[in-house]
Amino acid sequence: MASSSNDPFIIAALISRSQQGMLTAAEQETLDAWIAASDENRQLWMELNDPGVQQQNVRAMARFDETAALERFLTNKPAKKSKLRFLHNWKWAAAVLVLALGVSTYFLLIHNARTPGRPGGNIARQDIPPGKDGAILTLADGTQLVLDSLGEGKIATQNGTQISMNNNQLTYDATAATDGAALNTITTPKGRQYHVILPDGTEVWLNAASSIQYPVAFKGSIRRVKISGEVYFEVASKSWQPFVVETSQMKLEVLGTSFNVNTYSDEKTIRTTLLTGAVKITPEPGSVRNSHHLVLVPGQTAVLSKPDARGGSTLNVIATPDADKIIAWKNGLFNFDGMDLFSVMRQLERWYNIDVQYVGKPDNVIFKGKMHRNTNLSDVLKVLETMDVNFELKGNVLYVK
Repeated sequence: MASSSNDPFIIAALISRSQQGMLTAAEQETLDAWIAASDENRQLWMELNDPGVQQQNVRAMARFDETAALERFLTNKPAKKSKLRFLHNWKWAAAVLVLALGVSTYFLLIHNARTPGRPGGNIARQDIPPGKDGAILTLADGTQLVLDSLGEGKIATQNGTQISMNNNQLTYDATAATDGAALNTITTPKGRQYHVILPDGTEVWLNAASSIQYPVAFKGSIRRVKISGEVYFEVASKSWQPFVVETSQMKLEVLGTSFNVNTYSDEKTIRTTLLTGAVKITPEPGSVRNSHHLVLVPGQTAVLSKPDARGGSTLNVIATPDADKIIAWKNGLFNFDGMDLFSVMRQLERWYNIDVQYVGKPDNVIFKGKMHRNTNLSDVLKVLETMDVNFELKGNVLYVK
């Protein structure tokens, strides 16, 4: 017999977990029992599963200041004839807000849209969909292949290494490789990301506007790759064959390690965050004034400044108490906690392939919260506008006011 619950916190959590496909069999029974318990519950369930709502992806996870959000919610209650009668019960509203999951995002967005004078009115009706998986593979002979449009099967053979697409995954079979001289490059444009397994078994995730160059087989004493943009690595452990990552300003030497490197040219620093293992970082000779090299341990980030007017950089190590925030992009999330307006806009530019322009001199707002990257731009902007920032989208240009 299915168990039931009237606890709003429990039910709100189950609704959110259901929308993310994470319910256990027992949880599904509890949710089914709650849905069948009343007409009001069934009405709410239909609201949350309306195709229009699903299409907008407003179930995206978003964490707000729960106390402030609840105060806004209770101060600006919907009219009594509101379609969402469920919201009249403040305990339910509190439960949803405290959970700070996709369900809370839905209620906040609906509430803001229905309350005159609330943020959200300046976003143009047009919309831009989120980025998606995809990349361009450049073979050693210069041939370029769009990976997200290729069919299944073998796509090339280079120096004995067979390159194929299997289940939409780029794979390398280097069993018969003659040497590793042939180099491949994977490039993600703006609005694309990609996951690839290199010939040695190392897993690589490329964020938007990034690239990696690597051999079709790692035959020498060192496994060497070159990157740009932002890349996350889970390096296959081969103690006899160190793994070296080269960027425009430094070299990273690892054995078996997971780490993230952010080398975007429009960021002020190059950041390497270590999650497991160890990484030795060596800047380009003569480029750093205060250090020759350093070794990171898990939970640390190396911060390399861009060259200043005197042509030099500085290399420092800082603690990284929340490494999950650094690799949120790899896990399909935006994590804006503690980020300023300009940092957030740079992320949106890359993921939605837009151009951001500032009208006047916007306040440097510090944001809080996270949400899925699989979310239309308009829904992201609605959430950001709760911080009193105004946006206008014209074509592919987002104006920040």
